[in-house]
Amino acid sequence: MNSTKKITHIPFQGSSGVVPSGAIQFQDDWPGLFLRGDSASSLLATIRGLQQRLVDHPDPVVQAALLQLKDVATMIEHDVLIKQ
Repeated sequence: MNSTKKITHIPFQGSSGVVPSGAIQFQDDWPGLFLRGDSASSLLATIRGLQQRLVDHPDPVVQAALLQLKDVATMIEHDVLIKQ
């Protein structure tokens, strides 16, 4: 796994420095979803719980969804959560 964190720092001049979770858009690009670290950590716990409960689910659609969620959980663990 790549050990370099993928973090985009965005200066917000004149802002309070706190960006809430929600939709965010940069100029004419597509809007994206921003999750603050505290929201991301609870999402991580939810994803990992679903993975444990559905690990042997026979439906391939469920398994494909779990693979997508696994990627999100890995990104949260690697790039978002601060290890102390």
